[in-house]
Amino acid sequence: MEEKIQSGEAVDLSKCRREGRYYIVPEFIDGVDYCDAVAESWIWSMGRRYSDGVVLASTGTELYQNPQFRCLFLR
Repeated sequence: MEEKIQSGEAVDLSKCRREGRYYIVPEFIDGVDYCDAVAESWIWSMGRRYSDGVVLASTGTELYQNPQFRCLFLR
């Protein structure tokens, strides 16, 4: 995980603000992996909420095929 972060292949979301259990993603970058380096957890799904455009990330897959979100990332 640390190697991918250092090489730019992954983005660490551990310092991002939270909305409940979700990470609020300030900028979505396509083509990279996402993780929480402090918790040593990979992000499994990310979605842009239709109601306000906020991008959220989760260590689970619930943002995939969720009618309230446009899925941007699925691991």
